[in-house]
Amino acid sequence: MKYLKIYLIALLALTLFACGDRDEIFEREQYKHVIALLSEGDFNIFAEEHDPSEADGEGFTNGYIAASCGGSLETTLPITLNMVEDADLLGDYNNVNFATEAYKYALYLPSDRYRIENPVISMQPGERSGRMKIRIRAAGLSPDSVYFIPLRVDKCSAYELNPEKSTVLYRVYVKNFWASTKTIPVYSHRGIKLENGTESPVNTMMTKQMVPVSGNEVRIFAGNRIVTTVTPSVIEKWAMRLTIDDNGHVTITPWSDTYFGLKVTQVDGDPEYPNVVRLVDDGYGKTFKTFLLCYDYVDSDDGVSKFRMKEELKIENVVTVK
Repeated sequence: MKYLKIYLIALLALTLFACGDRDEIFEREQYKHVIALLSEGDFNIFAEEHDPSEADGEGFTNGYIAASCGGSLETTLPITLNMVEDADLLGDYNNVNFATEAYKYALYLPSDRYRIENPVISMQPGERSGRMKIRIRAAGLSPDSVYFIPLRVDKCSAYELNPEKSTVLYRVYVKNFWASTKTIPVYSHRGIKLENGTESPVNTMMTKQMVPVSGNEVRIFAGNRIVTTVTPSVIEKWAMRLTIDDNGHVTITPWSDTYFGLKVTQVDGDPEYPNVVRLVDDGYGKTFKTFLLCYDYVDSDDGVSKFRMKEELKIENVVTVK
């Protein structure tokens, strides 16, 4: 009996020790502070839209990258993440996704298009997140290119940094009131097309993509040409620029001024297609961004055929609550 009591006491002590050890490990892991940059996907992409119409006097809008700190307890130390640019991150992205297809490569955002005045993410004790400001000058960026700023954490002042979330590819999208490169809108087209020298107009119906160029400019393709693959040649030959003033008047010009560029001439004075853009209420609780355009153009494929196009471009105006 004596030996049984000794055995039971020893077993209880061992059990309590083991439980305490497990609790210590559990608490250490539960309370562990780990820092990560906020991003998505295998290549740690963080994307933001920039509207040039909201730019400051120097043409810049503000964007941010952010970091967060996990763990069950509040932090007790200040956290400083020193950020640096790393072109190798962009190289890895292009090599993995496009290999030798260099024409598909994402581009390093040109240095005159952004400013990082303080390359640091800071979190004070007790704070769970912090961010670093990036100023972007988006007006005039090509709507057909992908732009990144590749960044990584060079130094972390406290706690543990998640190595898989220590880099970020900051992607720049351009938007304005009528279009965005992030989610390219598709406008419904309804038009009247008349070939010069004929008297029988053709009714046209299709859809058209619209991309932003600046705060008050967008790009579309002329006429009722169906574009399945957007290439530099197609853009040069068929694209035109719509510039919208503060009163909603639209000025139509060719996208390219080269010899091979679209030959297009704005036609003013048509009462039904007065070259304007409006918000139109359909009477059923919906409003639509509506372009009413009239222009003459030359078929860029044969260089001879001339047409007049009267077109309505329409898309629902969806109001996003911020």
